[in-house]
Amino acid sequence: MFQNENTILEAREINTTLPFLYTNNVEVYKYGNVNFTKSDENDIVLSRVGVLLEKPTNEKIVGIIVTAENNETSSSLFEEIKKRNGMPEVLLPVPQVDENNQLLGYSAYLWRLKNNYSIILSQSFEYTDGKRTIASLMYIVSNKAKVTDPNQDEVIVDRLIRTYK
Repeated sequence: MFQNENTILEAREINTTLPFLYTNNVEVYKYGNVNFTKSDENDIVLSRVGVLLEKPTNEKIVGIIVTAENNETSSSLFEEIKKRNGMPEVLLPVPQVDENNQLLGYSAYLWRLKNNYSIILSQSFEYTDGKRTIASLMYIVSNKAKVTDPNQDEVIVDRLIRTYK
């Protein structure tokens, strides 16, 4: 999957329930014309690129996750997804600026692709050291992939929509 990379395996990615194999060495990956930027090692949350596996006992890839902890990358990623796939369904609009002129909160978008995959993009708006920051979390996931929780038959895309709406 990842060649010559330091990879980490999470048995359960929180939002999808699926096993997640990822790396923080993101600078060798890109989406369209967007190059990913490696996070500063002192950042609380690090940028990462990884794959969702169908089951813990099976290496079949059913999705990709990209976390971008960089304003420029986050903005470029949103624009590139729109350029490649058209306008999204808005799950959660960009929050309003508050009384302190700060933009805080989340937005989320959905693209249903023709290849039986969907893209869900969530962007968080925060202030770090007095500066506005934007971070992005992008899922590209098979519309057929299901959660791994026992006695559940939910499709991952539906779970992500419910999470971010």
